[in-house]
Amino acid sequence: MAAMTVSLEWLLAQHDLGLRLVAGVPAREQLTWAHASDLVDPTPWLTGGELVLTTGIGLPRAVGEQRAYVGRLADAGVAGLGFGVGVRYAAIPAPIVAACSERNFPLLEVPLPTPFIAITQAVARRIAQQEVASLQQALTYQRRISRSAIRTGLAGVVSELGKELRCEAVVLDEYAAVMASSIKRGGLLELVDTRWDELRPDARRGIIGVTTERGILEIQTLRGRAAVVGWLAVQRATPLSPTDRLLLNQAVSLITLQLDWPAELIAAYHSLGGTLLDLLLDPAQDAATLVRHLRHFGFEAGSPVMLAVVTAPRGHRRLLGMVSDTLERASRPHVVSMVEAGVAVLLMAKDAADLIDVLDHALDGVGKVAIGVSESIPQTMAARGVAPAKLAAAAARRERRRIGWFDNLTLSAVLADEAVRSRVWILARPALDPLVRDPTPRETDLVASLEAFLHHNGSWEAAARALGVHRHTLRARISRVEELTGLSLDVAENRVMLLLGLMSRPNGPANS
Repeated sequence: MAAMTVSLEWLLAQHDLGLRLVAGVPAREQLTWAHASDLVDPTPWLTGGELVLTTGIGLPRAVGEQRAYVGRLADAGVAGLGFGVGVRYAAIPAPIVAACSERNFPLLEVPLPTPFIAITQAVARRIAQQEVASLQQALTYQRRISRSAIRTGLAGVVSELGKELRCEAVVLDEYAAVMASSIKRGGLLELVDTRWDELRPDARRGIIGVTTERGILEIQTLRGRAAVVGWLAVQRATPLSPTDRLLLNQAVSLITLQLDWPAELIAAYHSLGGTLLDLLLDPAQDAATLVRHLRHFGFEAGSPVMLAVVTAPRGHRRLLGMVSDTLERASRPHVVSMVEAGVAVLLMAKDAADLIDVLDHALDGVGKVAIGVSESIPQTMAARGVAPAKLAAAAARRERRRIGWFDNLTLSAVLADEAVRSRVWILARPALDPLVRDPTPRETDLVASLEAFLHHNGSWEAAARALGVHRHTLRARISRVEELTGLSLDVAENRVMLLLGLMSRPNGPANS
């Protein structure tokens, strides 16, 4: 909590001290202490905000030195200068008065009968009185806000906070959804809605303050026992006083308690999310009636999702706990469940890159783990993401990477999956069998010629150069291929089928 301060205006009003303002504007100055020093340069021992008291005993008589003395104090953030007359100087030296007037630096005359310790004691008493008043106010507020929490829940706490601090207050849950607000529309609600993506990275690191057109916006991270449970955003026209800061901290504690679920409830929540994902991944279920329940886990209605599958040779139950705990700390929408290959995770497509990176770091050191991520899909088609995610994970493991994205897979990576390759070969084998099974000596080059022709997109010149033969020779070979397979290579579907078949045949390119 920031230190209490005393205004120079209040100090001047204490008539028993007999202080007189000689220069400067006291109403703007707040002091934290009154400190006596006759050093020519006391600034190394000051922190700013002090009223420096001096009799001028150590002060040089040179005009330039006296003006420099005032400059050093002002530059150090001192609240003002109290000059005791009647000891060395009968009156405050003119250069001191002139320098203070030019800098608008408060200068007080301290009469001889007033000891410096009386000024220090007056400041100390005033600060103590303010601290007691602040504590009493805080206790009263704490009782009031606690009653509001009991009677009207989170909404009552936020409403009470808005009235007490004369501010706008909004509570967001861990998914940045508005849980309660002291206002009904506009203002802070609109600001949080439009700028949250910009503010989120800094907000996740703790307290941030931003100056806006409507004043000062402060966002506090609400940290529960295991993870971030939300944020409290407060906006007001002026900075918070020390007492206001104390009241805000009390509200933060109370709101955090309201948002932080018991461990048993968190476990039940995750179990419910896993059950929902199990149903969504079951083709026999009606996904259209299930997806509306995703909103309870922070998913935005209608927004695309991605399915990730975290695979490992064994220990899937332990892996499930690691993945679930990691994503819980990340505070982004997700549901997690076990699947045959490992652990399935449904994520908002817009969050996928960040959360997969978080998982990657969390699983660092866990042996033989691979993460496969599907393409972006509608929520109602979550089940469609399982196969692509598994393919991406298999490709990542084969290439000794931890993460595989289905959108980045090449055709050979897709065919690397044994089940996919086997099905493709079954379909293509009747056409390719005459080429790959016991070819005559004159036909041993037919497979290589077909592959070159297909890989060069049907370009006779390019394929012939790659084979080192004349294009007429290549044309003759392709005519023989068409004769043996019974397929015209002028048809695009036939070319695709033959290419996939060649890549899927036993000991073919996808197996090598």
